[in-house]
Amino acid sequence: MFDPLQVTRELIAFNSISANSNAAVSDYLQDQLDRVGFEIERITYLDDDGVEKVNLVGRKGEGKGGLALLGHSDTVPVDGWETDPFTAEIRDNRIYGRGSCDMKGALSTMLAAGAAFEASELSAPIYLVFTADEEVGCWGATEVSERSELLAGGDLRYGIICEPTRMEVVRAHKGAVFMRGETEGRAAHSSTGRGVNAHHAMIPFLVEMKAIHDELRSDPRHLNDEFDPPFSDWNIGVNDGGVALNMTAPRSTCTVYYRPMPGQDQEALLDRTRQAAERNGVELTIQKIGDPFSTPADSELVRTALRITGTEKAHTVPYGTDGLVFGRTMELILLGPGDIRQAHTVDEWMDLDQFGLAIDAYKAMIRAFCV
Repeated sequence: MFDPLQVTRELIAFNSISANSNAAVSDYLQDQLDRVGFEIERITYLDDDGVEKVNLVGRKGEGKGGLALLGHSDTVPVDGWETDPFTAEIRDNRIYGRGSCDMKGALSTMLAAGAAFEASELSAPIYLVFTADEEVGCWGATEVSERSELLAGGDLRYGIICEPTRMEVVRAHKGAVFMRGETEGRAAHSSTGRGVNAHHAMIPFLVEMKAIHDELRSDPRHLNDEFDPPFSDWNIGVNDGGVALNMTAPRSTCTVYYRPMPGQDQEALLDRTRQAAERNGVELTIQKIGDPFSTPADSELVRTALRITGTEKAHTVPYGTDGLVFGRTMELILLGPGDIRQAHTVDEWMDLDQFGLAIDAYKAMIRAFCV
């Protein structure tokens, strides 16, 4: 019999923070998929540091359509923990450990739901997808989207991102765009007058970035009351690498993390940023991680999930998930065990009652779309 709590404990024991390889935890997940009767596709790649990363796609059943349950096996770092983050501890009806909430507990519920069905009783396939690097740019999801033969051949229309939502239905989230601007100067002792401070060239660019930031929060054209907060984040950072106070900065770096909302004219804002960089001599790179996704409230996927969970309205969230990538090819909802407020925290935990709620909901969704 499949024991989701024990599987969660064993998953937590793997140190799969995003800087590390997730090959070991993926080997474990692959073994679990095999045990419960899934055909398995393993998609590997090397990240920018040459570290091996692994994605898994499991399929049970034949035919077209069906339903995908999607999750990630990497976690955020573990600084500041008072207990061993990789030794699961159960107390006060909670399971503690890195990834308990985001999202190794959810991975076990996905497996449990998939294990509950025999391939012979399915009229359309179940897919279980486990990605790498969700926490650092959704690179695993990109690899799966571009390379998976199992997903590409199935005319898959519906997917559930099993991130923590307290089992409330989420039908939309914001996108993600990362920008980096750099200016060059010349290092020197500030008393000599021989240096060139790279920040001086950056300042006018920062002024224009701050203007966009303010506009996104005040101009009604950019606001969307379906989201909380109702504006797009335009988070500005500045870094000179820790240059001493008595030294002219040889390099200045500005970063902007932009979270576009559905229906927003992203390209107009990105063009303004490009023009500001060109005017001010800033070398700019733009990395578009993914678009926002928004599944219509009257979608069959949303309506079915609301009925199964006994809730009246689907929500939106301001953060991003692998839906940044998978939303390009399928209708999605977020629906998962745990509370996002516990994700990424010191002494992360998930309420044990969430396991049963998630498994029952996923099984009901599978019956609706695959049986």
